[in-house]
Amino acid sequence: MQRATAKPASLGARRVGEIGIAGEQQLMECGVGQQVSIQRKRPPTSTVPTSMAKPGRNDPCHCGSGNKYKKCCLARDEAAERDSLVKAQARRDQPAVAHQHERAAAHRLQVRELKAEVAARLRVAEEEDAYEDELDAASNAVVQLVGAAKLDEAEAAARDLLIRFPDVHDGWDRLGMVHEARGDSRQAADCYRKVIDFISQHPDDYDAGMVEQFAKLVERLDPPVAT
Repeated sequence: MQRATAKPASLGARRVGEIGIAGEQQLMECGVGQQVSIQRKRPPTSTVPTSMAKPGRNDPCHCGSGNKYKKCCLARDEAAERDSLVKAQARRDQPAVAHQHERAAAHRLQVRELKAEVAARLRVAEEEDAYEDELDAASNAVVQLVGAAKLDEAEAAARDLLIRFPDVHDGWDRLGMVHEARGDSRQAADCYRKVIDFISQHPDDYDAGMVEQFAKLVERLDPPVAT
């Protein structure tokens, strides 16, 4: 009995199988290659520049015009950047500016108050000067009338001086001069005594020697009676 031997696979069958395997390998290799190729050739997801990736001056402009960045949107982007920096600095400076405004307002208020105080003092000084001028004129008028021997007019002017200027001694002093010119020594002495009383009540406004001066007048016009 003749043993049957296994026949080798036919050339056609083997080649078909090899071709099938080879085809699968080629497809797999082709797919991997395509995937690698796709991964390598995949374009950037976005061409719009960010703050981390600003295009160079000679790079294509991010707006897609195809022009160089320096010939297209560079000036506009730089202007926007400057504007943003200015606004940010303004926000940072706002508290300091507000404080400066407050200090300036306080300074202006102090200046206005100082000007008002100076103006008030000037008004007071002017009023005092006017008062002194009027007092001097009225007091000197009595002296002139006494010198002109117009004693009645001088007495009226002296009494008017007492009414208009009660806060000075001039009225009693001038009235004493009128009585002294008439020869009425006792009444003159009484007027000078009132001058001494007035000066004693206002010691800060007069020199100490004035009391002694009028005291001598009183002693001369109305000497004490010898006992």
